[in-house]
Amino acid sequence: MLRSLGLAGTMTLVLLTAPANAFDVMSPDYGGRVEQYEARLAKARARGEPIRIGPTECDSSCTLYLANPQSCVSEGAVFGFHAPWFGGPEGGVVDPRMTAIFAAHYKPRLREAFMAHVRRHGNQAPAPMLRITGRQLAAYGYRLC
Repeated sequence: MLRSLGLAGTMTLVLLTAPANAFDVMSPDYGGRVEQYEARLAKARARGEPIRIGPTECDSSCTLYLANPQSCVSEGAVFGFHAPWFGGPEGGVVDPRMTAIFAAHYKPRLREAFMAHVRRHGNQAPAPMLRITGRQLAAYGYRLC
């Protein structure tokens, strides 16, 4: 909206804009098909939309939203990281290509923690989730909401 204000006989124009729409993750999101999360991430990036996460649980593919430069996390959010794998829910083989894709979405300190977790568990799948809070992610360089 464009608004004009008169100040001491001088006309000043002030441009007021509404904030960009945001994509909010406010309910627990346990992940799912990577393609769906990549598509949502690409859409948010193209529109310049921030992604606000939490306070809730964001696991697996949901963590890809951290790749949006405008993402922010709630201190109370809890993120669950694991290596993607081939196979069923009871076990399988870690997919090194997809693991590298996930790691590339994370900032360097988170990438290091994620890859150390994968190595620590001998590339087994499923391994226990690496749990990191929003507050901890802030120490890794992520912005708090």
